Amino acid sequence: MGGTAQLLKNCHTLLKTADRLHVKVPWGYVRGIQVGPSDAPPIMLVHGWLDNCYSFVPLLTMLPKNRRYIALDLPGHGHSSHKPKSAYTHTIDYIVDFEHVRRGLKIENFSIIGHSLGGMLSGIYTATYPDKVDKFVAIDGLLPFHQPKDQVIENLRKATDMLVDDTFNHKIYRNLDLLSEKITRTIFYKGMDIELAKFMLERSIQMLPEGHQFTYDKRLRYPALVRMTKDVLFPLIRSWQTPILYIIASDGFKQFHHPSYEEGIDYLNKHSDVIQHELPGPHHVHMSNTEEVSAVVIKFLGLDQDGRDGQPTDSPPPFEFKGL
Repeated sequence: MGGTAQLLKNCHTLLKTADRLHVKVPWGYVRGIQVGPSDAPPIMLVHGWLDNCYSFVPLLTMLPKNRRYIALDLPGHGHSSHKPKSAYTHTIDYIVDFEHVRRGLKIENFSIIGHSLGGMLSGIYTATYPDKVDKFVAIDGLLPFHQPKDQVIENLRKATDMLVDDTFNHKIYRNLDLLSEKITRTIFYKGMDIELAKFMLERSIQMLPEGHQFTYDKRLRYPALVRMTKDVLFPLIRSWQTPILYIIASDGFKQFHHPSYEEGIDYLNKHSDVIQHELPGPHHVHMSNTEEVSAVVIKFLGLDQDGRDGQPTDSPPPFEFKGL
């Protein structure tokens, strides 16, 4: 057994020993999984849009067990509670959610690994609470998509109409294998192994007599009422004090050629000390290329050192940054 089959076997083995996480928040619970010693230095793992904490399980199988890994389901995702019907979830709102979780877990300082949306909101949190974040790894998602000033009102009206009309409904899929294959043909999941997609989907669906249905908050499918303009985003980039590593997937966001993304990366290159490291793989590169991603993460976060006594561990393989 090798390749994806072995990786999935390791994932299921890890889940058998993982602790289930339940953090009380004002609207319900933020749930997730926790791996590693409870007294070890904590690392938060924050998934992307419409994903869940299982998206980090393949990576967790490759990381040394000398840290406390806390993988969250964001509100409205996975097994976490949905926000009240009177509330709307936007990227900036997650900062409040994130701080609720940190205080609920009674964590003072921690590092973050965020993917896609999780990287974007973690970047905002890191700028807001630089004294709380030791190091931050963003995986194919760091800068929130910003909008031109002259589109703010137009986009606000469009988003408002969609939220009030509320026409989106979850479909029912009779076959999970076909559903897994279908999402791997969509832009954000293109290139992901179907079996890995199926593994992650199992935390985001419910079984009905008619078939399988997604359980994520359908409001997540509607656009944000307000997005940052570059007048807000660019000062945020300049304010970063925390060491940041940005892992870029060769076939991820950069292939979308989104003007907002490209303008943000250009500004990042000129006005920040963020380390950028490109690795081969699709947008979910941390699931598809776990060996290379884990090696970079281990080196940057210093996971080859015991977090309590500074002694090297035997688990991670040697790795040397190239070109950074």
